[in-house]
Amino acid sequence: MIIDEAPGIVASPERIDAWMEVAKPGDRFVYASRLSLPAASKGAAHMRALAKRGLVALTQARSKVDPAIFHYCAQRTPAATALTRPTRPKLAVTPAVLADGEAAVVDALLPVLERFARHGRPCPTDKQLAARAKLTEDGVKAGLAALAASHLIRVQKVSAPTLRRIIIVATGQITGLAA
Repeated sequence: MIIDEAPGIVASPERIDAWMEVAKPGDRFVYASRLSLPAASKGAAHMRALAKRGLVALTQARSKVDPAIFHYCAQRTPAATALTRPTRPKLAVTPAVLADGEAAVVDALLPVLERFARHGRPCPTDKQLAARAKLTEDGVKAGLAALAASHLIRVQKVSAPTLRRIIIVATGQITGLAA
């Protein structure tokens, strides 16, 4: 709880806004300690406007030191304001888990795909990729899936004769497009 250090003075709208910027739901602020609030006070009017919008709950309590003085308090409610920073969920990247031997398949397959993409040549078939990378056709399918899962390539379906287009994510080069 923040207590006004100058009895008899009502907090200014700027000071109230500064408190609202950092206040969390449940935080309390004594914006005046005095006998009564002046009707023309800008700070009191600002607090009433915040209460009307549901951003604060206003209370007053007698001072325990001097019963003739009231502490005028505002308690922050959970309602959001334009000053409240939005809470966004943190994004987490899950690394692709490569099975045993899959890294070697990726290392053999990616340079072949990069060469085809660099020159804008059509994407080779699984059989052609297997011959160039010295892999089996099943190894090529698993390798393409691993490359896509680890976000090294993107595979687009296209019409015949190639049926797919490979985009190398690191360079932006694409198979099947003239350079």
